Amino acid sequence: YTHTHTRETNVRLWTALDTMGRRIHDSLIPARFLSTMGYLIAASMVYFSKDDNIRSSLAATYSTSEYDTKDSEITAAITLVVTCLAIQIVSMLSGYTLFMAQLNAIHVLLNAIGAILTCWFILDSWHITSFWYLFTFFSLLPLALEISYMLNILCCNIQS
Repeated sequence: YTHTHTRETNVRLWTALDTMGRRIHDSLIPARFLSTMGYLIAASMVYFSKDDNIRSSLAATYSTSEYDTKDSEITAAITLVVTCLAIQIVSMLSGYTLFMAQLNAIHVLLNAIGAILTCWFILDSWHITSFWYLFTFFSLLPLALEISYMLNILCCNIQS
């Protein structure tokens, strides 16, 4: 009785875990889309509120040329973030990496953290240099992963 009962319990447990795993996998695709769009919206909001961040990056007295330099720097960073996110969206919608659970989980995590930190960047008027770090870790890194997965699929015919 005990051995049969234990085996039934194990079967039920594995069935429940398998069902839960499929639910998580099925929710990763919409979560990836939503987190990427949230990060895109947050990055776009930086453009409209960049004056506070520029002023916090300058000394108490600054010239117009110093302001313009910082404005060009933050505009370039915003453009790069939006470009990376646009490429990620196009790549996701192409379907090549859409069903890769590990990559989707990484994208969800990095894009959600990127969106949250970008909103914090706006609200607390962080120094402009901080936005370059956000770009590197939360836009460039996911894009590099996406490109490496795409190259593996297209060149090496590897699918996971």
